[in-house]
Amino acid sequence: MNQNYNPLPPIPTPPGQRWREFRIQVLPAIIFVAGLVAATFIWKQNIAGPTLQGEVEAIQAQVATPQAGVLTQLKVSRFQLVSKGEEIAVVTPTDPRASLALIQSEIDILRARIEPRLTLQRNATDHEKLRLDWLLQKLELATTRVELARAENELKRNEELFKAKLISDELYDLSLKRKEALQIEVEERTKLVADLGQGLQRLSLMANSEASSSIPDDFLGSIKAEEEKLRLTRSKLGPIIITAPISGMVSVVYRQAGENLRDGDPIAAIRAPQSDRIVGYLRQPFPIEPEIGMNVEVRNRAQRPMAGLGHIVQVGSQVEPIASSLAATRPGIANDMGLPIAVSLPPAMKMYPGEIVDLVIRSRK
Repeated sequence: MNQNYNPLPPIPTPPGQRWREFRIQVLPAIIFVAGLVAATFIWKQNIAGPTLQGEVEAIQAQVATPQAGVLTQLKVSRFQLVSKGEEIAVVTPTDPRASLALIQSEIDILRARIEPRLTLQRNATDHEKLRLDWLLQKLELATTRVELARAENELKRNEELFKAKLISDELYDLSLKRKEALQIEVEERTKLVADLGQGLQRLSLMANSEASSSIPDDFLGSIKAEEEKLRLTRSKLGPIIITAPISGMVSVVYRQAGENLRDGDPIAAIRAPQSDRIVGYLRQPFPIEPEIGMNVEVRNRAQRPMAGLGHIVQVGSQVEPIASSLAATRPGIANDMGLPIAVSLPPAMKMYPGEIVDLVIRSRK
């Protein structure tokens, strides 16, 4: 007996069961592909090895004394901000005697040249002789004043040491008497220079114009030249004010007030707060031929790394030793060599001078 059976309707799958099958079979594959794409992107952007390392160029200026002397005032301290032209220190010269002795010897030579003319040009020669004596006394007065200034500085230091009981009474008394003796000598020489000046003025009125006109012009010119040298030398006896060559922060203070300085001794170092380029060294074999204008990706090494785009502004002319924090020591190689490259700073990135960064050179300009 035949029976006709109607097909049964399919049993519907619950949505929860479909979601479960999707999570088990399809979703892991999608997450794996997405993670692989993200890892590839991050690797190319942030983890790919840099072409070279660079250092933000630090601009530093050394402040040194142009002449030997005593550092009488130091007006800055470490980490202090200064502006270009601001006073840094005051140095008092202590040994101008060499230049003064040279001028004195030249005056003595000129004095010897005028002696034979005394018989024929008495008034004119006496006038010139008195003027030379006046110059010599002024020279001696300038030298004595220098010695007095040194004695006063020495007495001031010995007085502090005497109060602290670090030197004997005899040594302190010796420095006091030396200062007093030089002070008396300066006063007496000042009077002598004034008297000679008055006598020279009176003799100038008495000098015969005819005899004066017979004196050679070259001799009078030599006297005026020596007077100018003396004036310039006396102007150098005063304190020397040393100013800041650049604006920035005082990074190092080498000397303190009261110390003796030699010619060219450094007093302080000033570092500029900002830089305008990065310097890196491309080591051999060169992975790329650098050219001016090439784009360079700059990455810093902060806790949250940032990247910016600069470009090559200068390429060195030769491979040279790397004398900075970028130098790497390798077995068997005494000097680390590289081709210097200057890269502009990305405008949106704030970096400190001396900071180490990673550089990736792009082939496209």
